[in-house]
Amino acid sequence: NAPRSCRGAIGTCADVLTTAQRRVAHTYLSYRDFVDAALFAPTWGYYATGAIRFGEGGHYDTYPLALSPVFGEIIAARAFRQWQRCGRPARFDVCELGAGNGQLALDVVVTATRRAGQGAAWRKFDRALRYRIIERSPALVARQHEQLGALAARVQWRTADLSAADARVPRLGDAGLVIANEVLDCLAHHKIVRPAGKAPAVVFVAAALAGRPIPATRLDQVMSEPARRGRVRLKEVALPLDAVPGLRTFCDRYVPELSVSRRPQPAYFAAPEMPRLIANVGRLYRRSEMLWVDYGATRAFHLRAPDHRKEFAGPPRSGHRVYDHPGADDITFMVDFTVAMDAARGAGLRVADYGPQAQLLRGTGVRLDASTVDRVLQ
Repeated sequence: NAPRSCRGAIGTCADVLTTAQRRVAHTYLSYRDFVDAALFAPTWGYYATGAIRFGEGGHYDTYPLALSPVFGEIIAARAFRQWQRCGRPARFDVCELGAGNGQLALDVVVTATRRAGQGAAWRKFDRALRYRIIERSPALVARQHEQLGALAARVQWRTADLSAADARVPRLGDAGLVIANEVLDCLAHHKIVRPAGKAPAVVFVAAALAGRPIPATRLDQVMSEPARRGRVRLKEVALPLDAVPGLRTFCDRYVPELSVSRRPQPAYFAAPEMPRLIANVGRLYRRSEMLWVDYGATRAFHLRAPDHRKEFAGPPRSGHRVYDHPGADDITFMVDFTVAMDAARGAGLRVADYGPQAQLLRGTGVRLDASTVDRVLQ
């Protein structure tokens, strides 16, 4: 119940943090930063340590794996069509953000090479094709090299995090197709809660070992030691939105409903990095088509659905929650595609399509019929 000073065109208020609240904000990580560390901290993060298991019996199975090689054929056909729209340039990129184990890159390159023997247009496209991967995890880069084998010579890597505030965005070329498969759901999200009759608040994670607080500056050290990690106790603490610089501005711009309703609501998971990531990717090429493939929904779902339908940890159907096995479990979020589309338009991009992944088939010549199912199973 800190004092409040009003500001903002839509009548929202800026919270003045109490001394105790400021101490919590400076001592512990926000929920968003805790999740990011659990995924990418160099010594204990899920992706950073390379402990990811793909496919059958693994932590997750994405469409490039589950529908291999058909998903790669779909992306190759869309890239071919984009190359034609761009005037068949001598150099054309397929650029993948966060390439997992490299299966999609393998299938796209193999498809282009195979179809080069079926006609002059595909032969010219195969000569023009350059596959690029932008990857945040060095451990996954090594996994991708291993998966591609000799075909790794046709792939160029760049280690970067285009969602970072200090990201340097290169102009990779004139024309390309960008594919981001299950990238947005891996962005660490802030958790915003809204108790009845109270202003929205952002969650911080208070960590303790044997009853003694673990400040954020020591959390990596403690979590890097498996024997101690299992004894760490984690507790959520809700603070005013202004405990996170810029979060209120993001909410006012992209989720104004949070400041209007006074009814209790499920948690909303906010990804302020999403607009920056989409804008940065839009600058990679002068002419490009960008495919953001993910599980998610539009705003109405995110405001109404319970937490367990928007936040996931561990292998599918495991029932794990975020705090059960941090560092050993994948953590993902349902994507708010309303934010994604608003961010794209704000960056000067055009939203060409939104809908189920089956729409990727349009114009590719690929059919998911019985014979295709047999190929996938084989």
